Amino acid sequence: MGPTAPATSTVQPAKPAGADKLPVTKLGRIWTATIFGLIVLILLIIFIAQNQEQVTLNYFAYQGQVNLGLALFFAAIGGALVVAIAGVARVIQLRATAKKRSKAKKR
Repeated sequence: MGPTAPATSTVQPAKPAGADKLPVTKLGRIWTATIFGLIVLILLIIFIAQNQEQVTLNYFAYQGQVNLGLALFFAAIGGALVVAIAGVARVIQLRATAKKRSKAKKR
């Protein structure tokens, strides 16, 4: 009997956690946001349907009757618009600052 070669074992390196997951793509995020938006829309429709009591709204010299759910919906849209306008203003401000810094570095 001759010398025998040492037994070699094939050890697989450990995979990091989450290595089998698919990468997150922009399309996947859009799909997730769409599903989330549809769920919120369904909940909003249910809210409006359940709050059908008539309320009187006064705005300066104007006065009118409207459903409570609809009035709250318009108030939420108004608040969202205020936040969106502030966000757009901030993005424009940050882009202008980045553009100025980029021009200053090129000089």
